Amino acid sequence: MKWKIPKILKNKYVLTPIVFLLWVCFFNEVDLFFIYRSQADLRDMKREMAYLEEQNELTAEALKDLTTNDATLEKFAREEYFMKKNNEDLYVVRVVED
Repeated sequence: MKWKIPKILKNKYVLTPIVFLLWVCFFNEVDLFFIYRSQADLRDMKREMAYLEEQNELTAEALKDLTTNDATLEKFAREEYFMKKNNEDLYVVRVVED
């Protein structure tokens, strides 16, 4: 069986845009797959940026609370740096898990 090429594909004015579209879509350095991956990466980065902005706001709020509220500052110092008052003893118990 012999394959027949349609007459429209023999026309250079039709064939040129078809070849150009195939080249741009699949064989170029910036093809459709690259564009799809870039869009997915962009979506992931936007989600991460929103999460980091939220964390930044929470940290700024905690910093403001630490600088304005003495009770919060004392609690933070006791929990994070194991500070104590002069008339009390401090015991640190660390749990080690396997």
